[in-house]
Amino acid sequence: MDEIIRALSNFQADVRNQALREVIQAIRQGRIKPSGEYTGWLNLHLHTFHSFNYKGWSPSRLMFEAWKTKLEWSGTIDFDTLAGLEETTKTARLLGIKATGGFESRVFVPEYRQLVINSPKEPGIYYLCGQGFKRCPPENTSEGRFLQNLKGMAQARNRMVVARLNKFLGRVELDYEKDVWPLTPSANPTERHIVAAYQQVSEKVLASGVDRFWSETLGEPEKKIADLRKNRPQDFQEVMRSKLIKFGGPGYVEPEEKLFPRLKEVIQGIEQAGGLPIGTWLDGTSEGEKNPEALLEFLLSQGIKGMAIIPERNWNIRAEKEREVKLAKLKEFLATCEKMKIPVICGTEMNKAGQPFVDDFRQPVLAEYLPFFLESASALFQ
Repeated sequence: MDEIIRALSNFQADVRNQALREVIQAIRQGRIKPSGEYTGWLNLHLHTFHSFNYKGWSPSRLMFEAWKTKLEWSGTIDFDTLAGLEETTKTARLLGIKATGGFESRVFVPEYRQLVINSPKEPGIYYLCGQGFKRCPPENTSEGRFLQNLKGMAQARNRMVVARLNKFLGRVELDYEKDVWPLTPSANPTERHIVAAYQQVSEKVLASGVDRFWSETLGEPEKKIADLRKNRPQDFQEVMRSKLIKFGGPGYVEPEEKLFPRLKEVIQGIEQAGGLPIGTWLDGTSEGEKNPEALLEFLLSQGIKGMAIIPERNWNIRAEKEREVKLAKLKEFLATCEKMKIPVICGTEMNKAGQPFVDDFRQPVLAEYLPFFLESASALFQ
């Protein structure tokens, strides 16, 4: 059975469909039973392999895991695409669970062009979600073209990153279509796919000299590089991403206004495609987020219908002082949303190694708000 469950994440749709049929049959025959491990909990922000899931899980696998653990609500989301939507809703329907699907994108907010909001060190750039879609709009419609444009702008930024890194890295050079596209089933790679591709190419081109190359390039001890690359490749790729692509790195692309769609345009596009515009909140420590009521009033004026958060970023922190600050900010934000009657949903992403399948609602700070999160999900998606 384990092999069939793994096949739920095969890149070939026909293989996934066959695996799903076998899983459904096994469930009906009582050969697979739910564990009920997370009964009554929720995760409405699960990235799939259509953008990046660190376990490589498909929408079908994520919905199977949601059924198995008895989540009350589940939802998939991918950067700049609805490629996982129909598989999510179909699988959820077959399993008899409540789920939704959508996308996440970075947009430009003219009114906040001087302020960092929730994209660190990038004034005016904001993460926005579209969720609750019922179907993928046909490509030849205005809604379909809107989604193609979102994906096209994101991929254009990726290509700029690769062009800069190819120049910087010399012998370790990527062919975007040949080396990066195959890492996702829908030609929708992200930064994490890019660094994974650079690791793969470097190991082919440099052979025994690969650790020395990355040690010199990333400014890290060769022994550390060797250990990470061989034993914890996703952690190694996070180091690569941080040093090569993020702010200050040789592949970093400055967030020019012309490189991103505008907030209002994307909100309108989401609504026309049948979805709900959902704002996002990081941790309340930036200039743009420090006054939650002001930010929420602005977002409501633009048309958002709810907010999404990733609670792990606010409580699962080793440094005590930082944890205290971010927990206080989280409580302030949630209290403001409740006062303003703004629904709030949450999730764990699963696009970085180590992130859990679901938030730990046994934690007092999360247990307190679980009823609000569940009520919010029902209000938005039923």
